[in-house]
Amino acid sequence: MPRRFLTERDIRDYVAQGVKELLLEPDAVVTELGKECARAAGMKLLWQPRTTAPAVPSSAPGPAADDLHARVRAAVIARLGQAPDGLDALIAQVLQESQG
Repeated sequence: MPRRFLTERDIRDYVAQGVKELLLEPDAVVTELGKECARAAGMKLLWQPRTTAPAVPSSAPGPAADDLHARVRAAVIARLGQAPDGLDALIAQVLQESQG
């Protein structure tokens, strides 16, 4: 997955949407101005921990996993007002890791 860069403008957009915490991928980069903007707005920037365990092939998700995915997705969209880029992939990754 390509590294994501967040600028001051990105942070301002999130602040305008009412986002108070932003969960970032381990390789995400926030510019210095972006960090200052987040600090000034009281926004927390949180990085996901790096996973060092090798990927384990999983079986197809069952109905319970699909339902949980849908509920988490709906909750995120309700909170942010829109689906951020990569939301479905991130939810799938977290659900897969929690099953292992």
